[in-house]
Amino acid sequence: MTETTTRGIAPIAALRLAGLSVRYPGQRSPSLDSVDLEVQAGELVGVSGRTGAGKSTLALAAGGFLPRVVRATVTGSAAVGGIDATSLDPRALLGHVGIVFATPANQLSASKQTVREELAFGLENLGVDRADMDGRISTVLVRLGIANLADREPLTLSGGEQQRVAIASIVVMGTSLLVLDEPTAQLDPVGAADVGALLAELARGGTAVLVVEHDPTILGQTSRMVLLESAKAVGSGEPGYVLGSRVAGLYGLPAPTLVRLAELAEMDPALAFDEAAIVANLSSHGPRLAPGAEPSLSIGAWEAARDRPVPVAQVQELAHRYPNGVEALRGVSLRFAPGEAAVILGQNGSGKTTLAKHLNGLLRPDRGDVQFDGVSTRNLRVDELSATVGFVFQNPDDQLFERTVEREVSFGPRNLGWNAATVRQLVERALDAVGLSAVGGTNPYDLDLSRRKLVSLASVLAMNPSILVLDEPTTGQDPVGTERVGAVVRGMRDAGRTVIAITHNMEFAAAHFDRVILMREGIVIADGPPSELLSAPNQALLASTGLTPPPAARIASALGLTLVPRTAAGLIEALTARR
Repeated sequence: MTETTTRGIAPIAALRLAGLSVRYPGQRSPSLDSVDLEVQAGELVGVSGRTGAGKSTLALAAGGFLPRVVRATVTGSAAVGGIDATSLDPRALLGHVGIVFATPANQLSASKQTVREELAFGLENLGVDRADMDGRISTVLVRLGIANLADREPLTLSGGEQQRVAIASIVVMGTSLLVLDEPTAQLDPVGAADVGALLAELARGGTAVLVVEHDPTILGQTSRMVLLESAKAVGSGEPGYVLGSRVAGLYGLPAPTLVRLAELAEMDPALAFDEAAIVANLSSHGPRLAPGAEPSLSIGAWEAARDRPVPVAQVQELAHRYPNGVEALRGVSLRFAPGEAAVILGQNGSGKTTLAKHLNGLLRPDRGDVQFDGVSTRNLRVDELSATVGFVFQNPDDQLFERTVEREVSFGPRNLGWNAATVRQLVERALDAVGLSAVGGTNPYDLDLSRRKLVSLASVLAMNPSILVLDEPTTGQDPVGTERVGAVVRGMRDAGRTVIAITHNMEFAAAHFDRVILMREGIVIADGPPSELLSAPNQALLASTGLTPPPAARIASALGLTLVPRTAAGLIEALTARR
């Protein structure tokens, strides 16, 4: 694909959507409605918005998947390098556009035995010379920090490791247009920063990059972004402007912490993600505006029954080695008391999910034990443990199988033997808690990833567990979805239940949990309150686990605040009081 460079003639855009509308079969309203978007070579453009706004549909259209691969009625135009992407066979775009999907497991080939072979697959189809192929693969593996995984089998990796491999498998092909849908949803903060830096580097090298994201770490690096709301593009411009009160705030979306602080200091939106500039401004002048009210999400806590017995969970010297030889746990000992909300943090591949899967019997210890009120789980089946421990998988597609959302959510309580009236009540309450009451008759796989994730959460809540285990519960969630998950955590904790979560969302961890457990290479390296472990003085310790302190903690430390705030609101309150 050659860009036109003749003087006086506008260059051909790498991507041009003009009046694009998309409606899927059976849909009453379109998923995209008259959207215009252009991405030039050398641009890094972000797309964000609420769940269901049409972001993934836009990514599919940009990648040439509509309507030939994914059935839909498409009007308007979508052109890749001047090639009509809606009418040609998608193979015509091979080598021109690469797309990274939201769920990495759906993109990796089950037939590939090693990560290196996975990356070679696309290059082989492009006819790349073997010597060039090896060099390109090695470079991308190093750039994404996964050179150590080169000889591992892709489908045995952790979710975050798989996500890096999926990104690498597309980046290595060197397409002129790169489209990514939630590429950092399962990555630790350091991994997300690596991906953001790589995307910026690719754009500087001339690649056109379109990234669909919720993560401010990525959006803050874009040169321009678009906000989608109800299938329409409602705002475009610098990320600090679009994500702030002037645009996103009009649609009830709270600004990211750094953007909110920049607005309070009346700074140029172009500096909204420049932490050094924010710190310098606040040090000199403090907040110059009254804090004002954040958009209200009005989400009440999940109300769990308070009279259910909740056992003490005890993990004793737990060790687990997978058949491929990877030692995922190396002697983990932890105790979880009733009414406790604990979050497990660590880099991708540190053993977090392996630990969680021992709590409900999906995995069995090679050494050590898991006990509830002193009773070992070694001889208990998964279905026997399911009445006590509810487990929400990292990938919801590993958990969903029924033909409607309502049947999916009712499956658990029905199989626990409860009567029809109780099942109906539990299902209604669970769907209401996650905001999916209106889609009870919908097939779960007709929903996007973020809402499928909420369906899997509702299916576990409907079983009324004593202990709730959440693996990356905020994956792909907009602020409303994240707050719904937080409300579930609060409600379970307030009812005396136990919540154990795995997340890479540091702000979510700081805001909703009273205990932080840090893991690295299969062991626990720290265990304590978030005000201590997520503070900036512990930055070196966090960095060794692929983590960074949340923005509020970083800014507070730089400003010399002795009290470490857990949220942006707490930081703003402290700054206002100091002023």
